Amino acid sequence: MQMSVQKNLRQRIKRFLCQARHDDDGATAIEFAILGLPFAALLFGIVEISVLFFMDSTVHHALSEVSRKVRTGEFQASGGGAAAFKAAVCAEMSGVGNCNNLRIDVVSAGDGKFSSLTLPDTFPPCTGTPAQKAACEASPPSIPASTYTNTTSGQVVIVRVQYVHHLSVPSALTHLANAPGNTHIITATTAFKNEPF
Repeated sequence: MQMSVQKNLRQRIKRFLCQARHDDDGATAIEFAILGLPFAALLFGIVEISVLFFMDSTVHHALSEVSRKVRTGEFQASGGGAAAFKAAVCAEMSGVGNCNNLRIDVVSAGDGKFSSLTLPDTFPPCTGTPAQKAACEASPPSIPASTYTNTTSGQVVIVRVQYVHHLSVPSALTHLANAPGNTHIITATTAFKNEPF
């Protein structure tokens, strides 16, 4: 009797395993649950890095166009100052991005040596107690004041444009943030000697 029960139990288990092996109800939902999150992270990461490359290209183009006007003296002839320079860079960005997130630094020297030029400090790192550091890293960086020196003919000049781009996708997924508050600072720099004008 006991042998018959064991045999019957084995047959039932074998039948159940055979049916379970061929039963694929819900397999698609399980596969999607396993692969959906990494796929979405990859997709949003690709979009985020594409936007970042586009912004980087836009900032570099704007810097190139406006600094050419400084090099030739066209900008100085128009009586432009710090605000006009920032507005010109913003205009060259063609409405892409927020002009309030721009920092412009223009430094020059009349001795003809780039070694005598010093750019102002970039964005300060988060410091202080662990609580202060955590609060600093959670909020976007405060943009330091721009530095502008009016340049004249024959001077060596360094122009730096920094743009604070707020990322949409959390940096834990993309690792694109290089500043606190899930932001990426795009920096474009050029150096030249003004033409005689």
